[in-house]
Amino acid sequence: MKLKKKHFFIGLIIIFLIVLLITIFGEDNKKRTIVRLKGVSVVEPIKDFNINNKSVFIWADPVLYISDKEGNILKKVQTDGEDVEAYFSNNYAFLYEKDLGKVQIYSEMGEPINTVKINGEIFNISYENANMVFHVKDGDKEKLLTLQNDTTLTEVYETGNQILTHDISSEDKYSVAELVTHANGYTSVVYRVDGNNKYKKELAHEIVMFINNAKNSTLFLTDQKLYRLIDDEKIYAEYVPNISDIFTEGRKTYILHSGIITEYNYKLKETDKHIIAANVNHMTSISGSIYVYGPSDIGGEIGTSGEFYTRLGYSLDKMQINGLTIGALRNGELNFYKVTSTNLLQDKDAQLDTNYIER
Repeated sequence: MKLKKKHFFIGLIIIFLIVLLITIFGEDNKKRTIVRLKGVSVVEPIKDFNINNKSVFIWADPVLYISDKEGNILKKVQTDGEDVEAYFSNNYAFLYEKDLGKVQIYSEMGEPINTVKINGEIFNISYENANMVFHVKDGDKEKLLTLQNDTTLTEVYETGNQILTHDISSEDKYSVAELVTHANGYTSVVYRVDGNNKYKKELAHEIVMFINNAKNSTLFLTDQKLYRLIDDEKIYAEYVPNISDIFTEGRKTYILHSGIITEYNYKLKETDKHIIAANVNHMTSISGSIYVYGPSDIGGEIGTSGEFYTRLGYSLDKMQINGLTIGALRNGELNFYKVTSTNLLQDKDAQLDTNYIER
């Protein structure tokens, strides 16, 4: 009997030690920090960039460079046009030669995919739900066109008003917001099209900034409120002040506003809230955790025990986070940083200060 008690207590001690080790090392693995990588060295001033899954697009007019995520140049695409604009979306680069009305599409490794002829002037190119969407102004009309496999463009939407934002799932399933101006000011109009079902919501003196075409509803954000449109009779709404950014994850919606991240459920009821200790205006999701960033600050693992903040020390022209890679553009120069676990740091890694106090 005594022997059994002895074995029992030894077993308890072993279990306790195992749990303690898992807790210690598990927490250490969750602790993140940001380290500096090298910058990109090119001849021309860098105007824009985009971090992809496998590479980075770098636009230094008139050259499109493709680098790895540490800044090593892999490929160079020289353009011949005199008036070329670069657009990036998903893992594609679009080089738009305005004088020729032509768009060259490149893969993330810099391989040419397609050449598209455009009638009218391009406002924007986006990648939505596996669709390449061209927002074009043609005469007095604005149009949304999707690229087909045979490089032809199919018109999905046309209006004589200004298109504010859109989310295209297919030719007969999409959501669009447009702006109508009149003598009394302006009105935003949101359309939700789902096959033969068409729904409409008018919003006087509000500007729609974001729209998401969900399965059986349309989520959209104005400069004043967050809405979910189900049909002509049913709509949820929630007032949100000083909005900076928004992203959705399943049925959850996160809004960055007034230095706070608020989480909403499907019916737009507040379910959680986190105060941000940094000057930020954008947010993103990395491996299921929320990261925020602004002109010079980055915050990570928001709302967890590993929450941290980093200041780069100078104001940037553009910052982008994709996965664990961070790009920072300033005065024509591009530098890269990476998010890493603290227990993986090596002596050569230039760790940034993550303990600053917001002033």
